[in-house]
Amino acid sequence: MIGNSLDIKSPTVANLEITEICNVKCKHCYNPWRDETMGIHQFDLIKIQKVLKHLKDIGVFHVILSGGEPMSNFKVLTTAMKICNELNITFSCNTNLILADDKKMKELRDLGLEHCLTSIPSIDANENDEIMQSKGSLNKIINGIKSCIRNNVRVSANMVVTKLNKDRVYATGKMMAELGCSKFFVTRAVPPVYSEVSKANNEKDNELVLSHDEVKKSLDDAIKVKEEFGIAIGSLISYPLCFLGDLQKYSDFVGRGCPSQRGHIININADGKLHTCVHEEESYGSIWSKDFKKIYAEKMSKWRDGSMHYSECKSCPYLQVCNSGCQMTANAVNGKIASKDPLFVGKEGITKDFDIVEDNKIYDYIFDMGKFFVPKRVRFRDDEDIFIVNIRWGNSMTINHSLGKFLLDAQKNNKFFNLKDFGQDRKDALANLFFKNIIESEKDLGIDIVKTGLSIDLSHNPTSKNYLNKS
Repeated sequence: MIGNSLDIKSPTVANLEITEICNVKCKHCYNPWRDETMGIHQFDLIKIQKVLKHLKDIGVFHVILSGGEPMSNFKVLTTAMKICNELNITFSCNTNLILADDKKMKELRDLGLEHCLTSIPSIDANENDEIMQSKGSLNKIINGIKSCIRNNVRVSANMVVTKLNKDRVYATGKMMAELGCSKFFVTRAVPPVYSEVSKANNEKDNELVLSHDEVKKSLDDAIKVKEEFGIAIGSLISYPLCFLGDLQKYSDFVGRGCPSQRGHIININADGKLHTCVHEEESYGSIWSKDFKKIYAEKMSKWRDGSMHYSECKSCPYLQVCNSGCQMTANAVNGKIASKDPLFVGKEGITKDFDIVEDNKIYDYIFDMGKFFVPKRVRFRDDEDIFIVNIRWGNSMTINHSLGKFLLDAQKNNKFFNLKDFGQDRKDALANLFFKNIIESEKDLGIDIVKTGLSIDLSHNPTSKNYLNKS
């Protein structure tokens, strides 16, 4: 079996909080320091250069520039983008866009910014203000989105769904589609560890914790938006796959999993402190430590060694995809990790399997000895026991060493290959690699590669892992 998270030597993505300063105070905010040190800690020009160089040295492919509100530290934000370009680190920006205007967005686009993730709590202006605790927030966000679109920066809008806004998912998604956003995320709230639901573990009827029916309706509303307006959908927090049940109908929400348990992401606070998950209160040390790889390998290993898995999940074939749902939510609700996600129903809840191959026409091309190649955007990292393939931006997966070497050699030497070259018994592996966008076909097949299951690691998915694990 390959793809063991403990085989990953260092993270592939870093969420880098370049400042604690924020111009809103969202009720669901996960940052426990917001009332204690806001405005004290932020990166300066010297520190940002050092930290990015360090992230390059440990093999990070992608950096998410966030905060606080990163545009409140604009000089460091632009400097970070310049340095990332020099280091061949891709980057994106998590921002509420309230400070965005055409001048800023043009400058950021010229520096290579392709994508912003923004928050959109509600289409209702008063509700939006209540959640963000900032007057006039909705119109400011809308103007920021428009500024991004005018300057060719893709925008994904994230709606954190709570009891306050749960009935506005469809209307909010419709507006995001009409504004030109490329993706609409419907994300369940993770109660902050300092919240009331965390302090009173029996208080399940908290505004941040939705019922099963309320969550399912929010997902159904998002699917309706996708079907009617063509916008891509997803979630930034995983849902237990047993809760989703029909993994074909809810395929857009399958692939998220837990990037922290998969070993791919770390969070770096504005003071340099390290967390595995952005929602986590525990710190494991500092990014300035010379022993970062030791910190990752030892202190952070509990995220990758199965310690976070709920006991009743351990016999589920989808465990390595689902990772017991969201353990930060479970921690807030139950007062401990490795406990039951509030949406857990049990593996018998899965009624239809997930398959990354969405169009069987690919098999006709494969059997006709159609040629494939590895595009230059794909990046590789040799982690000794495994290869890590970075497909684009922050989307990476593990593959076995021999397959990694084959793909890397094909890319370096501009080689085309077909089923005969790849292995006559490996048609399914070729099809999955194609739909994961790791390889592309020589000819246009008229197949739409939908980014469903974007973050799913094929070596963990029960419908693909057997043939992906072959040497």
